[in-house]
Amino acid sequence: MPDRAISYEELIPGYKFPPVTYQLSPSFVSKYLQAVDGSAGEFVPPLAITACAIAGMTKSVPIPPGAVAIHASQEVEFFKPVAVGTTVECQISVAQKIARGKMTMLVLELEVLDQGKEKVQSGRATVALTV
Repeated sequence: MPDRAISYEELIPGYKFPPVTYQLSPSFVSKYLQAVDGSAGEFVPPLAITACAIAGMTKSVPIPPGAVAIHASQEVEFFKPVAVGTTVECQISVAQKIARGKMTMLVLELEVLDQGKEKVQSGRATVALTV
């Protein structure tokens, strides 16, 4: 793990951010279900896990001072149900970085693994940055 945070300018395709771990506690799931007006079950709603991954992504990507970041798109694939109380690990990497004038698009790949290191979700998100 690097001694310092990486700058936005240093992000290149293939760069992997340090993994982020989340415990999908009953309390977290309850708050999520309350926010989306859902009902409880023994499994975590897949989009709750996606929300954790996107939150981890948001915290991981260094935004240049004065820039505005827009979450432009995402696509997610779900592989298996995840029980409430499971700890998941979100791994995020840079797939593409495209610069067009004052706008830069960053395409990020994400993979979510359960405690047994089995893939439960994967996907891509595009973040547009303007200065």
